[in-house]
Amino acid sequence: MAGFTVHMDENAGPSSTHALVIGVGAYTHLNGGPSPTDHPGAARLRQLTSPPLSARAFATWMIDQYHDARRPLATLALLLSEAAPTPFVHPKTQAEHLVEPATIDNIVHAIEGWKDRGDHDEARLVFYFCGHGVSLGTDSSLLAADMFADRNSPLNGALHFEALVRGLNNCRAAQQVFFVDACREGSDTLVNTVGRDTLGRVVVGGNLRPDGFDPRVHAVLYSTMLRAAAVGRAGGVSLFTDALLRSFDGSASENTEDSVWRVTTSTLLRSVVRFMQEPSFAGTLVGASTPTSGESFDFDFHELKGTPVVPVYIGCTDPEDNARAEFLCKRRGAETLRRPPPDPDEEPDLREWAPFLPLGQYKVEAVLGPEDLRSKKLDARPPFFRVRLARP
Repeated sequence: MAGFTVHMDENAGPSSTHALVIGVGAYTHLNGGPSPTDHPGAARLRQLTSPPLSARAFATWMIDQYHDARRPLATLALLLSEAAPTPFVHPKTQAEHLVEPATIDNIVHAIEGWKDRGDHDEARLVFYFCGHGVSLGTDSSLLAADMFADRNSPLNGALHFEALVRGLNNCRAAQQVFFVDACREGSDTLVNTVGRDTLGRVVVGGNLRPDGFDPRVHAVLYSTMLRAAAVGRAGGVSLFTDALLRSFDGSASENTEDSVWRVTTSTLLRSVVRFMQEPSFAGTLVGASTPTSGESFDFDFHELKGTPVVPVYIGCTDPEDNARAEFLCKRRGAETLRRPPPDPDEEPDLREWAPFLPLGQYKVEAVLGPEDLRSKKLDARPPFFRVRLARP
């Protein structure tokens, strides 16, 4: 398969989706890389393990699970910078694809090809980035793997993200969706040393939609607010991307017209924010960052192929009881899931039990002793369900 593309549907027509997925974890010129720089702007930046895993997970979901009958996935291009490069395994064909590194030149060329493939009125563009980012004023710079290769102008190794969003007004694709899983903290050191003359490469210039183009609707979902850090999980998929993928499974879906459960850009943001605020999901990272959206439209993005799977938060009215309860979930009288009581020698875990359940009716129980059995019935449904079990 040519270029950066790891998925291509030869039968797709102009009404289709084109995705570009970028994960940057290994940085050549940061500490720990093969050629570390002494530039002061790099002092606080480090190597990352989560972005390549997160980008792989997102790309796999797009190919295997993403569904929109009106705009099926036609192409997906993937760039990865990782400490130990390995092929990307196509989830449907099991074919292995060598993945090009996420250098700035490769990112620029990949964006150019992605824009050209989606240059149709009925097309949808999907952009995903996970890696280092910095905020300069109200705009963001997304750092490529070879950031700081140009010591005199380091941001030549970055992508000016908001300029990309504005410039893609010059692409005919009427729907465009952007996911940015990166820090948006300000960098005084970079500003003071390199100035504001450049915020990174501008791949597609422009601002206004040309006459004759269909109106554009777009959505931008950031993993964190402006001037704030994003949070990752060392050696695992990032918190934002995990919340995003679980939201696609059903917690961001709604059924307002027919039997199809749909995820819209607005319900997606609400669901991701909710996940990030739940201790049972985010753990010690709860509240560490709040996903946000810039100027965005609300439109359908994904249709579930089957039944929504949603989080159910099950706990006792007294949180201290969660640390010694055995929780059970039953459906039609049969046990489906169980959480054994925590080890008494471990640190008490006061969090709720948070299984993911397919849409339907269940009975949940908390067992705290021979004469202390607590139970309730519930309807697991989007966006989520919370149940408190009181002492009898």
